[in-house]
Amino acid sequence: MSENIAGTLSVSNDVIADLAGYAALSCYGVVGMAEQLQGAESVRLLAKGVLVAADDDGLTVDLHVVVESGVNIKSVSENLASSVTFTLAEIAQIDPGKLKIAIHIDAMKSRA
Repeated sequence: MSENIAGTLSVSNDVIADLAGYAALSCYGVVGMAEQLQGAESVRLLAKGVLVAADDDGLTVDLHVVVESGVNIKSVSENLASSVTFTLAEIAQIDPGKLKIAIHIDAMKSRA
């Protein structure tokens, strides 16, 4: 039985980034998170390639991902956005209407 408790919930951007990163890494076709090196052609794999920014309109989550070679990028992106939105709505109680997910595919790599 759930019970409502009066008050507010405050979640830091770092926690939101962690939640979004975990949700992203659990999606089919995503093999890692990435960071584009400044001025370089290469991409390096990271534990967390997530940027979170808040403004008056809501929250923007930028996901920098590496996808598996041969996957349908549109399907993976749609699944990724849906999974991250669901996770943030359920765990952090973020209103999906105030959430913008931006997906950046920085590289393709085989899973091996």
